[in-house]
Amino acid sequence: MSVKVDHNYPGADDLKVVDEEAQPIEGVVIKVFDHTAFFAGETSSWVADTVTDINGEWIDPAFLDEASSYVVHFEKPTMFGPEHVEITT
Repeated sequence: MSVKVDHNYPGADDLKVVDEEAQPIEGVVIKVFDHTAFFAGETSSWVADTVTDINGEWIDPAFLDEASSYVVHFEKPTMFGPEHVEITT
């Protein structure tokens, strides 16, 4: 079974991308990595990706395996990140 993950995971706007003043950031690239692979340095492939819209929200959701661990990586060169968040579905 898969779990829908987007800017509202696990709660409303939890993964929305905003700056220090809580203003949304458009164009942030989001890549979702397998947790184990990410921390082993295997970042050349990922399980899902998307980008943020003008509201800092994900344009497309990721459908991830239930009861699995992932790393959500956020980056917009020279403007935001890189940052990452660990999640479990």
